[in-house]
Amino acid sequence: MAIVLFAGELRRLINDKDEVTIKAGNIEECIDILEKNFSGVKDLVYDKNGELADSINIYINGDNIRDLNGVGSSLKETDEVNIMTGFAAG
Repeated sequence: MAIVLFAGELRRLINDKDEVTIKAGNIEECIDILEKNFSGVKDLVYDKNGELADSINIYINGDNIRDLNGVGSSLKETDEVNIMTGFAAG
């Protein structure tokens, strides 16, 4: 199962746990499972148009899913998924 980590204040969405394990074929399925178990995840991750919110970054083993196949990016059992708020440097 893939390990999913939420950074910082986002941990409140998963009851302040450090991580959860999810068996999913891709990020979209992972988010659906997270929403089923932890209400509010989809509202955070997706914008009003159902697209990945600009304020959220999701990484699979350090690779931003925007550089892969977006929410269709495949997951393997050994993957680590990090969900965090975006930030900008000035």
